[in-house]
Amino acid sequence: MIQLGKQRSGGQVLRVDDLAGLESISATFLVQILNELKRAGLVQSRRGKLGGYQLAQQPEDITMLDIVRAVEGDILGIDSDRQGESGARVVAIWTDVAKHLEAKMTAITLREMMSQDQLLEYHI
Repeated sequence: MIQLGKQRSGGQVLRVDDLAGLESISATFLVQILNELKRAGLVQSRRGKLGGYQLAQQPEDITMLDIVRAVEGDILGIDSDRQGESGARVVAIWTDVAKHLEAKMTAITLREMMSQDQLLEYHI
């Protein structure tokens, strides 16, 4: 997403092979991720010889939570099973952790992730 954000200003698209090379990942695996991001409305594709992928939204409108949810779904997957003496307490703790994590990831935009200076300021 950061690479796509860098290309946003020129309206350029990035080919899968180029993007995979920049991020040192398999093109096959990258296509799976891009398809999930496309289903979530975060990227769009252009077919043809000059085709590729680009952001579907402005970088400042995309949050880290948007990206993670598109690719990973519910990251903490809180099970509401409250069996046993500690079940309800464990669920309450995980719910609190999830709330804080989601708030932090909502506060971080793709625009900020694109900035080297901003990345150094985040601590979870």
